[in-house]
Amino acid sequence: MRRLLFAAVCLSSAVGCRIEDHTPQGSRLDEGAVAAIVNEYARALSARDWSGVRSLFWRDGVYSGPMVPRSVGHTVPIDTALQRFAFALDGAPPGSFDVRVLRIDFRQDGDLASVWLTLRRRTPLGDAGPMERDWVEHLVLRRIGSNWRILSVAGSAVPRGSPREQH
Repeated sequence: MRRLLFAAVCLSSAVGCRIEDHTPQGSRLDEGAVAAIVNEYARALSARDWSGVRSLFWRDGVYSGPMVPRSVGHTVPIDTALQRFAFALDGAPPGSFDVRVLRIDFRQDGDLASVWLTLRRRTPLGDAGPMERDWVEHLVLRRIGSNWRILSVAGSAVPRGSPREQH
């Protein structure tokens, strides 16, 4: 009798249980689209394709970070940032500038997505040749209609000697 009672309790528990999914709406569908934009951002930067980078931003996109020294502590329009990138990098030898994605941490809630991006950048350093360094960038993306675009990028070089840099 005890076995029958135990089986009945287990069966009723199994029928009444269900796994609830609290994933924010759309995140599983949109994560791939956002990751594609982030990867295209890194690819276009690496290729020095400034118009390609620009096409990934909404009209009023902004940048703040050490790639544009005067933007540290405040933002500059993405067009200004890309002009400064072009000025600093377009004359540099091929292979002296490269951007590789090391890690993407994604979070989405509705039409807003946030990406913490860890990059390895090779940048020209004058006669000393290129220097490689890890960077962290925080991208905020917004979906309007069916289109995802970048609203802002805030970047920072990973401090030398930090645990992230010791591989």
